[in-house]
Amino acid sequence: MIRRAFGSTGQILSVVGWGGFAAGGFMWGGQDDADTVASIHAAVDGGVNWLDTAPLYGSGKADAAVARAVAELPASRRPLIGTKFGHHVVDGQRITDNSPARVVADCDAALRAFSIDAIDLFQMHWPAPTGIAETAAAVAALVAAGKVKAVGLCNVDVPYLDAWLQAGGPLHAVQNRCSVFHQADVETVIPWCAARGIAYVAYSPLERGLLFGGWTPERTFAAGDHRSERPDFRGPRLARRIAAAQAIAALAAEDDETCAGLAIGALLCIDGLTACLVGARNADQGTFLGQLGRPAKASQVAAIDAIAAELHRDLAAIGAS
Repeated sequence: MIRRAFGSTGQILSVVGWGGFAAGGFMWGGQDDADTVASIHAAVDGGVNWLDTAPLYGSGKADAAVARAVAELPASRRPLIGTKFGHHVVDGQRITDNSPARVVADCDAALRAFSIDAIDLFQMHWPAPTGIAETAAAVAALVAAGKVKAVGLCNVDVPYLDAWLQAGGPLHAVQNRCSVFHQADVETVIPWCAARGIAYVAYSPLERGLLFGGWTPERTFAAGDHRSERPDFRGPRLARRIAAAQAIAALAAEDDETCAGLAIGALLCIDGLTACLVGARNADQGTFLGQLGRPAKASQVAAIDAIAAELHRDLAAIGAS
């Protein structure tokens, strides 16, 4: 079971969710490889037991940094590695290709990159509109061949999940976006996974850094950082979202907790949510990951739900900008 492999429900599992993007300057601006390695080592020291990466992240630079960080650790302390297939940048464009040939090529490339005999968790990065049966069969063959231990799907909905299982695809984990401000899966994908004993992993649980706390309305983003291109990270929408984060930070302070700690703790109270992917860019942030994971109180969850509901009403009135 993936839950036994990667930790029981309610455990923080990983680093390099968004740190991986930063490793190659793709989407998050520049990042020094030494900082990435240091963040991984610090996170492992704090109890993190799984690293998440993908060929897309830095067009291979993140994989190289992960491989270096893991190789520098004693074998007994090396975390599990989750990587992905099918999503790459080609001629400056993000391309999704889940064909059997690409599945096999990405698997073999990962085995070489990490110097391993089998991938702990091999995940489809993004769904393609066609070819589900072919992709499922290719992944199943890799499992049968011993090249892949567990299989995951990312960025999927219930109809896709149903189609995957109907095609005979193995499935151990689903990785989708989920945070206290983004809970579309709470009534859909998460209960679907729970009913079938499939792990659910939340990515962007801190809203791309917003819920680390500490941002002000003057917050800006460097060139190459994708947040500068998104309405939620500029103008009145960003200001309103920062105010909501500040409200959570104030709530957390009442219990000597951090904004990030409370935001993660509230998520871990969701029945069926197995783990959260939290990124780090340096050793200090890596160390901080080990401090996350304390479930929130029921009263705190209710207060956060109210903050989120008010935020969504106000964002609807503001509209896109």
